[in-house]
This record gives sequence, structure tokens and C-alpha cells, in this order.
Amino acid sequence: MSGSTGKDRFDTSGFVMRKQDVGDANATMTVSRAGRRPPFDPAAERIVILGLPGSGRRQLAELVAQRFGMQAATPDDDAAPEVVTELCCRTGLVLAAPVSAVRDEHLRACLRDGARVFYMMTNPVRLAAELGLSGEVGEKFCREALELETLSMGVLHFLLPDGRTPEQLVVNVCESLGVA
Repeated sequence: MSGSTGKDRFDTSGFVMRKQDVGDANATMTVSRAGRRPPFDPAAERIVILGLPGSGRRQLAELVAQRFGMQAATPDDDAAPEVVTELCCRTGLVLAAPVSAVRDEHLRACLRDGARVFYMMTNPVRLAAELGLSGEVGEKFCREALELETLSMGVLHFLLPDGRTPEQLVVNVCESLGVA
């Protein structure tokens, strides 16, 4: 406000709170909508990576499994929900689940409650072009992508951003799990 006096300004002096001593001023904590979880234990847990066909979820699952000394499972895009559900129940596993599996209500419940679920954000229009899908087929792919993304939002714990290399996404996964 040009031309205003100090009296016209809103007093914010009461907003400053007391400073507190903390153990590690540089420490960070990741909190998901699932709240606080015990520290990540690769042998006792499962990681599920959801992504559209062509999103790179299989490669990411392999890299994450390698990073944590876990097994990777990469079923086909047309795998039956029962197959994906059975894999989702195994511990010590990184599952590259086809995003179409989230249409199954039982699997969504299994994912929500029994795994650490990552969803790979992707631009469906760009992905359709990269897959060589155009016209009506490309439009159908994009419509299904939006439907499946909506269902995925109900089960995910963490989002992985579009436009990153697989190696950068592994770093994102590690940060999300609270592992250096």
C-alpha cells in the first residue's frame, strides 16, 4: 500500500510463537494419508506400483526391488484380478500392477490395507502418442486412463510425478518410504 502509514498495517507480532529445541533441526518426516507407519521393512512388506501401459512401471518395479533386495513381479496388462490379488498378498515383493486391476473392488481393498501403493502420474495424451495410438483408439485410451486414475486415487499412498527418469523415481520411492 503506497502512501500508508505504519498505523494502517495489520499487527502480526502476536503470530510469532516460542521457538522449541529439537533433536535434529534438519530431520524431515513424510506423512501420508495413511498416517504414521512403522519403519519400512522390505522383508515384511510389499510395494505396489500402479501405472498405465507404457508408463515404465515394470522397469521401476525392477529398480525398486533391486534397491531393497526384494523380488519384482510384473504381470501382463491383461492379467486377471485374482492373479494380481494373489501377488499383492506376498511380502518382500514389488508388484508392477496393471492399473486396470483397480476396477476390482476386492483388489482395491487389498491394495489400500496391505501394501504401500505408488501411482505413476502420466499424461495419457502423450502416452497414447508414444504408444502409437491415435484417432478413436487413442481417445478410448485417454478416457480409460482418466477412469482408472480416479479409481487409483482411492488406493494410493504416494504419487510419483510424470517426466522423471526411473532412477529419479527410485529416489522418490525411497524418500516416500523414509529410507535414505
